[in-house]
Amino acid sequence: MRRAVLACAIAVGLVAGMARSTSAIGLTQVTLSCDDGTTSTTVVDTDTLTGLTQSVQAMIDYPAGLTCALAQVPVPGIVRIGGLALASPGQSPFIVGGGRWLVPCAAIFPDFCPGGLCGALPAPVVARAPGGQMSLRPLNPTSAQTGDTIWVNIAVNFHQRDDLSFYGTLNETIPANQFCGTRQVGETHFTSKPEASTTGCFMRDPFDQTKAYTTSRVTQTSGQQRFPNGFGGFLTENVSDVQFSFIDNGNPGQQPPGVNDMLKGPPAPGDSTCDPPFQGIAPYYDLVHGNITLHPKP
Repeated sequence: MRRAVLACAIAVGLVAGMARSTSAIGLTQVTLSCDDGTTSTTVVDTDTLTGLTQSVQAMIDYPAGLTCALAQVPVPGIVRIGGLALASPGQSPFIVGGGRWLVPCAAIFPDFCPGGLCGALPAPVVARAPGGQMSLRPLNPTSAQTGDTIWVNIAVNFHQRDDLSFYGTLNETIPANQFCGTRQVGETHFTSKPEASTTGCFMRDPFDQTKAYTTSRVTQTSGQQRFPNGFGGFLTENVSDVQFSFIDNGNPGQQPPGVNDMLKGPPAPGDSTCDPPFQGIAPYYDLVHGNITLHPKP
């Protein structure tokens, strides 16, 4: 009987000892510094750190006028109760991403005639179902630019503060030396910021945490031609707002075959907003190269 009591006491002591500390193994404090003048520091898990690293590298590989750097500091393996609260990832929402996607030439030249259908964007079709949810995709995204599509580079760095305000940058660049049929596409670029717009926003979809929506005001444009807004017009400095929607389907290398992160916005039509019921259909253009990182992780 005494042995049973002693064994019980030891077991209770072990459980109590375990409950007095929290493991922080695998967590890293990261500081993201970008050349748009923003700096943010948070604690992330290994998966988010991998995603951020891939997103930052994609900004370099597919330039869109925004680059960032990551500084990492491992969090101590054990954080005692009552100690500094670093044992769980930070909760300040952000979206950081870079890469390139394929846009139909009809979004650049409304009179473009792919297959004789002038001005027609590819109709979305029901396709794969990552995470058990159906998603819509255009018919023509491939891993290479064709005579019916062009590459567009994107870089996004949006953050929400504790007071629920937000800041950051969303840029796009259409690289030079591309062709729609025999028509050359001139290089063009825009910079936009959410804080510059009266309707600027960054919001996670409360019904699907893999999705996010942004609105930002164009603050600068440049290039050989004007940047299409997706609706037959062009983006204008200090006047035009750009609306984007994104889906984070996980990190490249860990996604199922054929599954990429997704997005929708200029130069293709993009009408999603941060206001429920989140106008427009879900993002259906693949981010063919690069990565979108949403935090906290879905």
